[in-house]
Amino acid sequence: MKEIVQNKVRKIGLTYRSLSGSFFSAKNNKEVQFESSLERDFIYILEMDWIVQGYYQQPVKIEYSDVEGNSRSYTPDFLFFWHYRFAKKGIKPVLVEIKYREDLRENFRKYKPKFRAAIEFCKANGYDFQILTEENIRTHYLENCKFLYRYKKNNYDHNHHDIQLLLKWMCDLRESTPKELIQVSARDKYKQMELIHMMWYMVSINMIRCLWDYPLTMDSAIWLDELYEDYYPKWKK
Repeated sequence: MKEIVQNKVRKIGLTYRSLSGSFFSAKNNKEVQFESSLERDFIYILEMDWIVQGYYQQPVKIEYSDVEGNSRSYTPDFLFFWHYRFAKKGIKPVLVEIKYREDLRENFRKYKPKFRAAIEFCKANGYDFQILTEENIRTHYLENCKFLYRYKKNNYDHNHHDIQLLLKWMCDLRESTPKELIQVSARDKYKQMELIHMMWYMVSINMIRCLWDYPLTMDSAIWLDELYEDYYPKWKK
């Protein structure tokens, strides 16, 4: 099996359509670089998606021959690993190439040997290979990831009194909406504003669940993650 290294293989440079920069990865506890806005958007998904346990940026260099038979090397963009709840079921890690649709369509013949080499590499190392475009990445899910990322960065102590208050009410309600949860948790308008912030933090870390594939609003359906369903017995207000 090819060894995967934590340090990126390819040096990030400027590209014709890009916005290069860095993004602090809470999962990796270090800066992660990107060379296009599409890669940056995918990093938001990797960071926020709870079913992704961890990931490497530019993880491996794959040797291959181009259409003219010349020796070349290819460095895919990411490799990510599934959360243990999925990994234990045998779901394979995924090696990912990020491409804009227009670029992929115009240059597929040039890229084809690279992709073929990546597929063979994955077969030999127990991975899957995916090519993702803006159609896969720029969705409502991404918008929710960006919205919730600002809350997740706070990293509150889970014993915080507001978290425990909201958790108690969710254990009692089981299913609710953000609007209902806030209204039953506090009557004071200023306290409600504080709780809204904390509630979205709890959503961002998946303590409170919702459907991330649809726009999040105060009327969205929410429920507790199964790990917290019995955290508090049903209590009387």
